[in-house]
Amino acid sequence: MTDTIILCKEGTINSYLSALVVATNRSKAGEDIAVVFMQEGLAALIDKKFRYDPGLESYAEDIKKNAAAMGVPSDPFELIKMASDAGVRLYACYAWMKLLGGKPPRFDIPEGLEKLELQDLLAELGKVKKVITL
Repeated sequence: MTDTIILCKEGTINSYLSALVVATNRSKAGEDIAVVFMQEGLAALIDKKFRYDPGLESYAEDIKKNAAAMGVPSDPFELIKMASDAGVRLYACYAWMKLLGGKPPRFDIPEGLEKLELQDLLAELGKVKKVITL
């Protein structure tokens, strides 16, 4: 059973950093963890258009440089790979895929993610120990 699900609903580099670094480290510590991308967090991956929250934009170069110095990528797809390599299960909420692209969605599931149907997400949310939104 999944210990924790992290919902990543913001399409910002800072949200991906927070969600995927937390998930990676918790997975390395032995926790069964999954990240579900939905809303803007999914749309930005589909469009491959990333930004920082407005309050962090002036720090973008420092964040990128300091993350690299810490051994952490700042590219969202590299973060996804890092988390996947650590055993984190990564999902695209298929209901949001349909909302963003119609039925069937007009685009593929983003690289590194698996499709998660709404009924499966709801079932997992009912059993999981913790749900975190970052």
